[in-house]
Amino acid sequence: MVIKEITCKTAISKCGFPSGGWAINPYVGCAHGCLYCYARFMKRFTKHTEGWGEFVDIRVNMPEVLKKEIKREKYKNGNINIGTVTDPYQPLEEKYEITRKILEILSEYPYPLSILTKSDLVLRDIDLIKKFKNIDVNITLNTLDEDWKRVVEPNSPSIERRIYTIERLKQENIKVYVMMGPFWPFFSDAEELIKTFKVLGIEEIYTESFNTRGGTFSEIERLMSQHYPNLLPRMKEILFDKENFNNFYSLVKENLLELAKQYNIKINIYFGRGHAKFHSL
Repeated sequence: MVIKEITCKTAISKCGFPSGGWAINPYVGCAHGCLYCYARFMKRFTKHTEGWGEFVDIRVNMPEVLKKEIKREKYKNGNINIGTVTDPYQPLEEKYEITRKILEILSEYPYPLSILTKSDLVLRDIDLIKKFKNIDVNITLNTLDEDWKRVVEPNSPSIERRIYTIERLKQENIKVYVMMGPFWPFFSDAEELIKTFKVLGIEEIYTESFNTRGGTFSEIERLMSQHYPNLLPRMKEILFDKENFNNFYSLVKENLLELAKQYNIKINIYFGRGHAKFHSL
């Protein structure tokens, strides 16, 4: 792992999510090393030659920059999202506490805030999170298959730890959403996932189809050939053939909408090649 301390000129940027708003990313790169991560495009803006998941740059001066920047009037409009192209609670956060310092600064402002993470380290900051009137924590959980998780998310917290994180946040009356994405062929069991979310008290979930752009499938293909050789051909047929892709995700969408109605959970679905369409129940 290549770790560098760097400085940034700005702390806030426009968010590329369909919902818009603003983005704050305390780190460049992510030690979780999720093979499917869309954020690997960030390598284009760095001089790193290492693979995705093998480097992290710490934006050590971000809290100081944010303290000045957040005073601008324009940030009153739109949600602020922490962790759109990195995990703000990846392991280095335990040492550097950049995300915690960011929360301390933002707690003085009334802006709506979303934290996106896979990590139980977010529990460390419950004291700060509870100071916000309009905040949510969005936990990614797209499978209940721990073996598959270890293949595609080699260094991320376990499914068990994420479920515990959701439970603890809910116990503290903190709003929690779940990102059930990407929705995997074979490894994302729609009904089991939604049943689990219902038991955990989740009221709203998000999901998206797998994004094949930017070389996100190459490492997955290599590891599937080792661990899931029988499933690999069909996985490629679904993800890379337009007709198969559309058929698969159309059926999944219908199933998810029916399950959402059955379990009384709001679901936001982003399925499609390129810019996904948005559906909500």
